[in-house]
Order: sequence, then C-alpha cells, then structure tokens
Amino acid sequence: MLEKNRYLDDLSKVDWGDRIYKILAFLTRPIIEVFHGIRAKSIPLHYCFIWGNIFGLIIITHFDRKILKSMGLGGLYPTNSTLHALYCVSIMTFGFWIWGLRQTYLRRKLVEQLTEAFKNSRLQNVLGKYPSFICDNPIDEFTRKLRLTRANLSVQDFEKSKGKLESGLGVYVDEIREQRESGTIDIIYSQTPMPDFSVLENVTEIGKLNFVIGRTRSKQLVVSFKNVPHLLVAGLTGGGKSTFLRALITIVLLNNKDFEFTLIDLKGGLEFQTFENIDRVKVIPSIERAVQVLENLQNMLIERMKTLKDFGCKDLEAYSKLINNPNIKTAKEKPSPLGRHLLVVDEIAELFLSGGGVDNKKIQTARRIISQLARQGRAVGLHLVAATQRPDSRSLDPQVKSCLGGILCFQMLNDSSSITVLGNGRATDLAAIPGRAIWKCGTEMTEVQVPFLGTDQADELLKELKMKPKEPVKITSLEETNKISDKSLVQTDKLEC
Repeated sequence: MLEKNRYLDDLSKVDWGDRIYKILAFLTRPIIEVFHGIRAKSIPLHYCFIWGNIFGLIIITHFDRKILKSMGLGGLYPTNSTLHALYCVSIMTFGFWIWGLRQTYLRRKLVEQLTEAFKNSRLQNVLGKYPSFICDNPIDEFTRKLRLTRANLSVQDFEKSKGKLESGLGVYVDEIREQRESGTIDIIYSQTPMPDFSVLENVTEIGKLNFVIGRTRSKQLVVSFKNVPHLLVAGLTGGGKSTFLRALITIVLLNNKDFEFTLIDLKGGLEFQTFENIDRVKVIPSIERAVQVLENLQNMLIERMKTLKDFGCKDLEAYSKLINNPNIKTAKEKPSPLGRHLLVVDEIAELFLSGGGVDNKKIQTARRIISQLARQGRAVGLHLVAATQRPDSRSLDPQVKSCLGGILCFQMLNDSSSITVLGNGRATDLAAIPGRAIWKCGTEMTEVQVPFLGTDQADELLKELKMKPKEPVKITSLEETNKISDKSLVQTDKLEC
C-alpha cells in the first residue's frame, strides 16, 4: 500500500502538460521539417518518391501482410477501410518521414552545438545569458537560416564571434542579419563551401537588361538594370574588379542591341581595349576627353528628360510603350525609339582627385555631371558603373555613392575602406581569392565568386561585333591608276559645284 501511494505521489509530481507538449513536438516536428523542405525545395523529392514506389509495390502485392503473418503479427494488419487507407498513405510517404526525422535529429544536434559554441566564443550578455534558439529553416538546397534571440547583444558582437561559430557548428556563415522589429538575429549559413572559381556560361542566354554578379554556394546571381540601375565596384589590384567589368560589358553588349556604351578608362585605355572597334562603344583613354564626353551625356540627359515630359512619361519604360500604341497614328505624334546608355568609369578617383593636368574647374564640372547622371539617369535609361581602387571619403563622392543602389566590394586591406564602401568591415574578412567579393543591394549582403572572363574569351565572343578595318586599294597597273585619278577628279568637281 505504501509503495502504491508513493507511486501515485510520483505521478502527481509529473508535469503532464510539459510531457504532452514534448510528445506532440516529437510527432509534429518531422511534419514541419517536410513542409519547410518542400517550400524551400531542399527536400530530395526523387529519393522520397523512389521509396514511395517501392513500398507501393509491397502494398499492392500484399507482401507486407505476408511478412507480418510470418512474424506472428498478422493481427496488427489494419482491416478497417479507413485505417487501411491511413496505413497505405503512411507507408507510401515513408521516405518523407525518414527525411523529416533526420532533419529533426540534426536540429536537436544543432541546438547542442550552438550552446557549446556560445560558451566557447563567450557570446553572452552582462547577465551571463546566451542567445536562445528559435528556429532553423532551409532557404534553398544549400543554404539555411538560423534564427536566435538577440539576448541584448549587438549584431557586431555576433560578427566578432563569426569564426568561432563557424568552427563550432561546422558550417560556413554567409551573413548575419539583425531583425530589429522582432529583436532577433538571423544567421545565414551553409555546409557547402564557396566555389574558388566561377566560369561565365551561356552568355547570350542571360537576357535583356540582365548581368551576372557571381555565383553563390547554390546558384548564379543575376541582376537587372531595372532594379539596380547604377553600380559601385570597389577592389584592389588583382582582386577581380577589371575581370568583372569585362564580363559585365560583354554580357550587356551581346544581349542588348539597343545599348550604347561610353567606357572611360583612365589607365590609357588598357583595361577596355577589348571593346575598341565596336560600333556602339566609345573608349575614352584620357581625362580631357572624359570631361568632354560627360558634357555630351549631360546634354543627352537633358534632351531625354524634355522628350519624356513632352509625351507625359515618367521614365523610359513608359515612353517605350507609346511606340507600339495603336492610338498614335501620325509620324509627328509617334515617339522616336530611345535606346539605353551604359557609362562605365574605371578608377573614378583619378577623375575626381588628380585632374591629370586638367584645370580644377573642369574636374568640378565632371564631378557635378556624374552626380547628376547618378541621380537622374535611371528615368531616361542612362546607367552608371563607377569603379575604384581607393574607396576613401575624398575619392568617392558621398552624393554619387548614395545613388549607387548596387555595390560589389572585393577584399579590402583595412576596416576603414570596407566601412566606406559597405558600411561595415566585412570586406576585410574576405578570403584572399581572386574574384571573391561581397554584393550589397539595399541592406542585404551576399558573398559571391564573380565570373571569370579572360580577354581571349571576350575577343572570341565579340568578334562578330567588331568592325573590320578597311583594306588599302591595291594598284597593279598604270591604267588602273588613271581610272582612280579620273574618279577623284569627278568627285572633286561635284564638291566644288
């Protein structure tokens, strides 16, 4: 009797609500993991369906019933139609549940690793509390998002502990984001390393207005000029800046016949010589000519803005729709097509700082024009790509930088340069791999490996666009010489008349 009372006392002390919650969590967690896996397309559907087909054959042939009978468990086989239907569904989706259980196990293991990683990195607040686990969900096949409570720690505290978190969890951290509204921290990570080299493939299939930023762990990142009209590209010599510019210009050239290009190369035209002798491209090798060209682009900007206003259009896209508008019939009313223009300035600091012998007034004019193009160019289809090796506050005009919606930053030598470009020191921590960079669009930052395109490859891709040099006239006899002279005299007479 005493033992019975003691047993009842023990039962009364059990927190049944907590026990039931844990049981339900154990049963439902695999289902939640399967749901997230299907939504993020990270679940291996082909394997799950293969297992489903195998077990489907077992059910159709009643092999499962025979196995239970041979084991003396034939009574467990469901004979009720409803129970039998549930049994069949459960068995045929066996692959999904196994995957869900595996993800549940990995999730529990992750929580344990997190606790240990927090202790090793001393990531705790003044009260000694560690961040708490909230959820860990897939973003795509290779990348996951781990959400934690902030525990009154700043995002900088998490950034400082990034290396220890990576080694403690055995993962590669792409990004640490602060969610201020919910007071949480998102850690974007992957168990797949970044590629050390990326080849530019299917150049002519990238699409109009699109260009390739680079490859992440899981995919090729493609951006459109519609969403990102202007870019800043910053990087040291040998980091991959020139290779990226070569790839970007080649992609846009081959996929957009209505684009014209002005390439200002203040290294004597060495970087952009691949694009010389192409009809739609102007390569500007000196500061003097660059200032003149910028003034021409400013005039084009003003004229286009006036044209858009005359037709009541807010931007080039709205204007382009009028061209095929059946309600506009007369030639006077019908708008003339306007193509887009891409201005690339390699080493913009040379134009803003040194002057290269050009008087200071012209340099100030160039700076003002580039600022205007960055602010107003999007509406009229004029896009700016500014590249620099020296991203300090003097060489990188703050007004221009604020208008450059996309930023590609290669490895920086110090935090101050990285902060000038990205707003944080992340570019300092990049691996010293040519082509490795941080892509920042809005507030989101992504580590990428930019595509490699050598000069020989670019020449091969662009050979059909390059103008053939005129062949000199070959004279083989005195008679032919006289004929050419006669033609020249006739043309001269016509000109004089």
